[in-house]
Amino acid sequence: MGRAELMLVLGALAIFGRFSLIVNNTLLDNSTRVLQSEFEITGISILQETISEVGLKAFDEASVGSIPAAIPSDFTAASSLGPDGGETDSSMFDDVDDYNGLTITGTTIAGMTYAITTEVGYVSITDLVNLSSTLSTMKRMNLTLTSDYLSNDLNLSYVYSYIRE
Repeated sequence: MGRAELMLVLGALAIFGRFSLIVNNTLLDNSTRVLQSEFEITGISILQETISEVGLKAFDEASVGSIPAAIPSDFTAASSLGPDGGETDSSMFDDVDDYNGLTITGTTIAGMTYAITTEVGYVSITDLVNLSSTLSTMKRMNLTLTSDYLSNDLNLSYVYSYIRE
């Protein structure tokens, strides 16, 4: 084999090597995106599960087991939202605002560790986004899920409404 053929073989190897690197990088990027999407879907599912759990609770401490005499003035003051005395974890919570300030940590079956922080406050019919100190028949829960497995935090909100039964 002469010098010219050797140069052609080396050139072909260089081109093939570069092509292999490009293919490997593309496959790695796609795998990373797929995993990121799976973690995001898992995180959103966890947040939705939390929203559903909270929705099974009474709207306010004043509505646990009874109908408040004065609505909304009998509801818990905005400055007092959070767990009631003796409620040390979410299994003991009996109303929506008990979740205010709660941090939930966990690990999924796939090994994704996460932390959820919650914020609960009153909102008005004219402004369902900003929390207010004015009592109303609606409370908004803002949930934020953080995880080292996610490139950005996941945020989800839900507005609970008091419906007299």
